Amino acid sequence: MPRRTSRILALSATLVTGSVLTSLPAHAVSGGTTVPTGTSGYLARVSTPTKACSAALIDPSWVITSKGCLTADANGAPTENATISVGAVDVSTGAGTNAKVVRVVSRSDRDVALAKLDKPATGITPVALATTAPKNGDTLQLAGFGRTATEWVPARPSIASFSVSSVNATEVSATSASGSDTCLGDSGGPALRTVGDKVEVVAVNSRSWQHGCLAVTETRQGSTEARVDDLADWVRQNTVPTPVSCPNGAVIWDDLSDGNLYRHIHNDPANGTPSWTEPTKSSGNGWFGRPIAGKNGVIWDIHRSNGAGDPFGNGSLKMWKWDGTNLTGGKQVGDGWARYLTPEYQNRVTVDQAGRIFMVDDQGQLRVYIWDDAANWWVNGSGQVLDTGWTKYDSITGAGDGVLYARTPNGDLYRFQYDFAAAKWTQRDKLVGTGWNWFTGIFSPGADILYGRGSWGPSPWDGKNSPILRWYRYSANTDSWLPVNANGVSIATGWNTDLHATAAPDSCRLVP
Repeated sequence: MPRRTSRILALSATLVTGSVLTSLPAHAVSGGTTVPTGTSGYLARVSTPTKACSAALIDPSWVITSKGCLTADANGAPTENATISVGAVDVSTGAGTNAKVVRVVSRSDRDVALAKLDKPATGITPVALATTAPKNGDTLQLAGFGRTATEWVPARPSIASFSVSSVNATEVSATSASGSDTCLGDSGGPALRTVGDKVEVVAVNSRSWQHGCLAVTETRQGSTEARVDDLADWVRQNTVPTPVSCPNGAVIWDDLSDGNLYRHIHNDPANGTPSWTEPTKSSGNGWFGRPIAGKNGVIWDIHRSNGAGDPFGNGSLKMWKWDGTNLTGGKQVGDGWARYLTPEYQNRVTVDQAGRIFMVDDQGQLRVYIWDDAANWWVNGSGQVLDTGWTKYDSITGAGDGVLYARTPNGDLYRFQYDFAAAKWTQRDKLVGTGWNWFTGIFSPGADILYGRGSWGPSPWDGKNSPILRWYRYSANTDSWLPVNANGVSIATGWNTDLHATAAPDSCRLVP
């Protein structure tokens, strides 16, 4: 297909004509008709300090548009302020539902991007994505908020009929019998197809010759659309939280000041329902140190000596395992861990879903220790240094395969993920929350589910203010917390009397 001009409206551009204009982005349908107010509320307008575009609402929290409309850093954070307007939008009056863009996900193979809104566009019906390819001769309705044949900045979007003239793996060429094209500002707007009584997005406006647009003298015509009919899986992977499976609930251990250790089951960790199976008796005593749950029923005990008759000294690392009824084992497998018995370091040690022990040492290095089940000993007895500079974090929590949440003393929470097969970080220093310093402990059953203990709030049982356990679940693929308020979900009370709490990190897993 011939290269044509993109249709992003550069707000700072001066009025130009002829061939110079074809080097600029573009926006509205030159020969279209105005979309009546109260219809097609999914048509969206994108505006930034430097440009304006169009889009379509495909989910209450997401629009699909042209990737040239929005810029973002490597983590998907917008690099300039961008506002999405949907619903009964009227540019002349400011009417419509407005939201800020907080995340951008772009395709590498075509001119398509997803943009996440900072708040859902409630009361507006999203438009569906097509799941079958367009073909030659199909009639599409191209819509956008861009320039028309007579208006620089229309108050309402325009729409016009186009016929598909050719299709390739990523794009669609379309022409209009009236000779109209999409114009500056239409970039990212939807190419719509009606099937029965259903309207669906087949493609998004990418570029055109802008024939018939105000102040354009170009005689060539035709518009190019970026296909989206084959992107359903990609859209789902980036807009729908990955499902979580916790087949046996979450195993949570806590030790009390009398040295007794108890085993609890949170029955619905995937959804934060306050449903529990409580222990009827202690699972063991003498637990005055720092217990940390591992995979496959393992409990690591950073031991605190019980006195002269105790053969294990402070900082001995002991390994226990739950056999379904009792804790067995208890052999010493390491030494020199005494710093993790101190208030300063007790939250700087954790275990991930794969059973790896992570710790921040006294040099601020992040180390990982890996246990070999077959050899029944360490793969790396001295640990492996993964990173440095971790003195700034006072708490780390394993919450998946190589996933770590690290908290600063002021309560900022960051997400990391290390790919052990590739030996590299796939995410570093991703700020995902604030205010987490009200917790004395943060622990996880895996799958980016977090429990916070040590705060007060309403009991899930009677609503009275009490020390509670709070539940949170983060979705890494959508970069969002599940729809709960900033205070999480209160799922239990009385968690202020234990010394520590720890969850089996393989209790929950993401479902591919």
